[in-house]
Amino acid sequence: MKKNILFIALGLIIGSVTLTGCKKGENDPFLSLKSRDARITANWKLVKVESSDVSTDPSGTDTYTDTYDGTTMNSAYNGTTYSTYSYSLSVEILKDGTYTSTEVVDGDTETINGRWVWMSAAKNKTMISLDNLGTFEVNGLKSKELLLKIYSKDVSVNGGETFTDESTATWTFEKQK
Repeated sequence: MKKNILFIALGLIIGSVTLTGCKKGENDPFLSLKSRDARITANWKLVKVESSDVSTDPSGTDTYTDTYDGTTMNSAYNGTTYSTYSYSLSVEILKDGTYTSTEVVDGDTETINGRWVWMSAAKNKTMISLDNLGTFEVNGLKSKELLLKIYSKDVSVNGGETFTDESTATWTFEKQK
């Protein structure tokens, strides 16, 4: 009996050490029985966007934000909304390395076909490139939810003055049936 308990305990310890390698993105599930390739290949619908672009120069700071609630995109400048419009985006990612995105802005539809590829090491698979759309950090990849993040920061100095532009965005997708 003691031998069985020892083997079970040893198995749990080894299992917990090896399973921690399953989680790649910050918001990934602790354990998934499907590979990241199997989870990413699906038809995804954008349901939420939170983004900001903060520009700082000697004259001050300007902030642009976009928020999306699944139907309406709102754009604001320094806290004041300047644009609101109906919006939708769906992206079908296929196993063969291709994708199709369909974007609808105020009733106008644009469809793009392209290729996708993991940009990071084969084991990590934390960065994805969707040509024509961009390169994203795959921050969370669950069976029914995909979180893509974008971050950039540019700093330049001109005539002794510093100019900074910092952009962050999180796109939340839900898997469609």
